[in-house]
Amino acid sequence: MNTIQTKDAYKMAQNFVEKGEIISSNNANNRIYKKYYHYLIDLENKNNTIILKIMYIIFLERYLGNKSLKTITKEDIYNYIEKCSNFNWSFSYQDNNKYQVKSFLNWSYQNNITKISGDMVLPKILWHQNSNIRTYYTQEEITKLLNVIDTKSKRGKEDYLIISLICYLGLRISDVVNLKLSNINFNENTISIIQYKTDNYLVLPLVEEVKYALLDYLKNVRPKEVSLDYVFITNTLPYKQKVEIKTYKHIVKKYLEKAGIDINGRKHGFHSLRHSFSTSLLNENVSLYSISTILGHTDIKSTMSYLDVDISKLKELALEVPYVK
Repeated sequence: MNTIQTKDAYKMAQNFVEKGEIISSNNANNRIYKKYYHYLIDLENKNNTIILKIMYIIFLERYLGNKSLKTITKEDIYNYIEKCSNFNWSFSYQDNNKYQVKSFLNWSYQNNITKISGDMVLPKILWHQNSNIRTYYTQEEITKLLNVIDTKSKRGKEDYLIISLICYLGLRISDVVNLKLSNINFNENTISIIQYKTDNYLVLPLVEEVKYALLDYLKNVRPKEVSLDYVFITNTLPYKQKVEIKTYKHIVKKYLEKAGIDINGRKHGFHSLRHSFSTSLLNENVSLYSISTILGHTDIKSTMSYLDVDISKLKELALEVPYVK
């Protein structure tokens, strides 16, 4: 399955969740999707999470050729997983695919939709050790990455701003996509957001590297006289939030390779840039508390795990280093 097919499935799932559009030419399957959607809503999943979960089921249905999801057999699942193993997917993507299929089948079996459950077919999902390896890029590599982006073009200006918001502020891509003009205070040089993932309030400094990239984008790329508050919007009518930015992780790989940076055995998406940002703070002896605050973690233990912190450095990092007001 190539990048275009993946994007198409994501868009289909997105239109289903946000606009109520049908997914399948099989009416029975559409009814199943709706039931599964309401089940995920009841679990208080956010829309973006639901979209991703539905996307993986779309992958499965496409493999089955739009046959009824009710008739899925063990052989279908085994053959599908084998087929997916030949795709150019990362270990974590492969494992997440299995996990989402398993979860869907467990739900469908419990609701008498299928005759097999996820536990029957995939008794245990083992996350590959390699999928948990933390990847980060050095400051020198980040500089090279940013320098190869063509900031004379509109697309380059947008890509530069997206990547800068992650490299210099450590934002999640979900917070980049949902960034609003009202979040930005140019007078005080701050960005204030409610984090999409945690619902926590966060204030970050509007550092010059991001400020200039933002002003360049607003002046030369973003359509003028638009009432929408979102920073990233489409360039043509009807103007709307540019949610597809969430699928742009391939641009990181493109620019890393263009900069001549070795990505062999290293992750190369938005999250690797966020991890690089936090690691650079750690190397500058910024306190764990400050790093945890900047990343938006609710528990400092999450930050320790996130950074693979050496316990011997904890005493050294204990002193608070002001970074965020």
